Amino acid sequence: MNFATCRGLGEPGEIVEALERFGLAETEEVGVLHADGAGPAAFGTLVRRTNLTIQRVDAETREVLTDVVERVALLPFGAFPGQERLEVYAGGSSAVEQVGAFLATGLGMAVVTDPIELDLVGAIEKLMNETSKFQLRAVRATDYAANSYMIGTYAPKFMDTDHGLQFMEQYAEALKSVQVRFAGPSGRATATLAPNACFSYSCPEDDQPEIQQILRKLITG
Repeated sequence: MNFATCRGLGEPGEIVEALERFGLAETEEVGVLHADGAGPAAFGTLVRRTNLTIQRVDAETREVLTDVVERVALLPFGAFPGQERLEVYAGGSSAVEQVGAFLATGLGMAVVTDPIELDLVGAIEKLMNETSKFQLRAVRATDYAANSYMIGTYAPKFMDTDHGLQFMEQYAEALKSVQVRFAGPSGRATATLAPNACFSYSCPEDDQPEIQQILRKLITG
């Protein structure tokens, strides 16, 4: 679940109409699988096609044959013009860029899409206060060195949440991601938060709407 600011969006009905008009053409690399509106938001699913080349050996002729297979990626998203916010529900930061680029070029909208800078320390503290059975599991940090022989990304795991918070506060500028666990409505949820507001999570299927709303509040307040 990935968030970005998106300025210049039209009304939800205009976005849905433009998505439906673009449709799903076989000759286009990106197409629209579906589009609908719900109150102040427009939702859609993009289909991105790429060709994957696979080589295989014919056992009888001993020839190397090349097959081209079409690969399809789905990019479900929500556009919220009133909040100037774009949400993409699959992939990572590149998926946000792809949806933003499609809105600008494919649909011809005068939009500007930018990543959101998230205060990871503040987000973790908020998440800890608003959920139960919270655990800070692991952190990835750059530019960290325990001694002069250590370089690269450092990824400690914590048995104690307080120790993890102390590490985060000390190395706030170097944080790349934080992994946490907390209780959902019917089971445990695991989430990984990044400072560009790109989140991944896992939880029981029935808990997804609630977990998405919990993560959304880290951005919207």
